[in-house]
Amino acid sequence: MRTIKTLLLTFTGCLFLASCMRSTTLTVLQPAQMKLPEHISKVAVVDRSKPSSGWLNVLEGLFTGEAIGQDRRSRQEAVAGLTDALTRTPRFRVISTGVEMTGSKAGNNLPPPLEWEQIERICGDYDADAVAAIESFDSDNFINVSKETSRKKDKNGKSYTETYYDARQRTGVRIGWRLYDPKTRVILDEFVTDDYLERSARGNTDNKARQNLPSQVSITRDVAFNVGLEYGARIAPVYVNVKRNYYKKAKGYESQMDKAARYAQGEDWDHAAEIWKKIAESAGDNTKAAGRAAYNMAVAAEIKGNLELALEWAQKAWNDYGNKMARDYIQVIRQRQNDARKLEYQLPGKRV
Repeated sequence: MRTIKTLLLTFTGCLFLASCMRSTTLTVLQPAQMKLPEHISKVAVVDRSKPSSGWLNVLEGLFTGEAIGQDRRSRQEAVAGLTDALTRTPRFRVISTGVEMTGSKAGNNLPPPLEWEQIERICGDYDADAVAAIESFDSDNFINVSKETSRKKDKNGKSYTETYYDARQRTGVRIGWRLYDPKTRVILDEFVTDDYLERSARGNTDNKARQNLPSQVSITRDVAFNVGLEYGARIAPVYVNVKRNYYKKAKGYESQMDKAARYAQGEDWDHAAEIWKKIAESAGDNTKAAGRAAYNMAVAAEIKGNLELALEWAQKAWNDYGNKMARDYIQVIRQRQNDARKLEYQLPGKRV
């Protein structure tokens, strides 16, 4: 009973907080996991994971249930994901070549690196400074079906047992990458990325439950695209969208907060900040209103690009007024400051 009461209180608290908040989306530049040489500005993408022994790939598909041609389409999605990530970076220009080459026998193990003469030829053909290659590709799809029962009552109140089947699907993709720099003849990166998605469905028979699962081909392609995105974010700073919440209500300042929220909703953060600052400075003993206004000031400062001021307001909201949202937001701003320092290192001479 105590657990149920706690859950109800938590749920009610979340609903109450949500009714007091609005959200906005902010585009931020996320640093890469590594820095690449400054002479690299154009990257050509190739797929080198085509199996050299096609019958091995078909044989594996018979055991795993993969459709014929599924891996090829999924490899193309991985290239599309990498290309999508690299089109959202100020660091590189990406060149999707459409080049396909054979790798290991089954395509799921890293083969020996490409010869530098091949890399130089690709860069020459596509006017690129480096080559990012899918070197291996492997996908797996597992489905497990379990028989379940539950007690139900009909419209007359009579109990009966309902039998149904739960199907659970786990689709995984594992991709090996290499990044070649022909100028220095150095393999800048050799890395394996993997990801998976889980889906479930229900049916009144084993077969119906399986049929209700999403298409294996489409799920594998979605996962492959995400893996491509992940590798793009590894080698290049990319723009991502993040959500920020701000308060639209504060007891004692209802009309002012409502007006400021309308300004914020219209992206007029300067006028919104004018109102929030007045509330923070004049709220006196109304610490809840002052804390909310100070927190909102931090959000406005971040959106305007002033992380130092955002941190000052977030610390004021927490230290002076005990606003719990600000406590977590302080860490978010500090992480963004750390990211900004990394970006200055990764993007010398560019405004970040």
